[in-house]
Amino acid sequence: MDKQNSSLVQLLLEKIDHLDEAALVKKRVFNVTNLQMYTGWSLSKIYKLTSARLIPFSKPTNGSLFFEREKIEEWLLQNPSYGEAELEEKANAHLKRHHQGNP
Repeated sequence: MDKQNSSLVQLLLEKIDHLDEAALVKKRVFNVTNLQMYTGWSLSKIYKLTSARLIPFSKPTNGSLFFEREKIEEWLLQNPSYGEAELEEKANAHLKRHHQGNP
């Protein structure tokens, strides 16, 4: 394969990857493979998380696992880490409410 064809194949593969990613964002329910693509996690990590019941999932049959995209997103964002400016802003807002008599 010459260099021009190789570049074209690479471009097409990148376009396919982008289409796959766009399709994932539109899906409401993921299977294990979808979740792996969405998060970049290994199958082993996904199975460990489900086995330990650390991640929200459904298992309507004896073998298949399903994951609701919105619940996964909520779970992924449940323990945010704030930067210094955000922490200072939150602290100031809390102190302001406390001094105004609001909890």
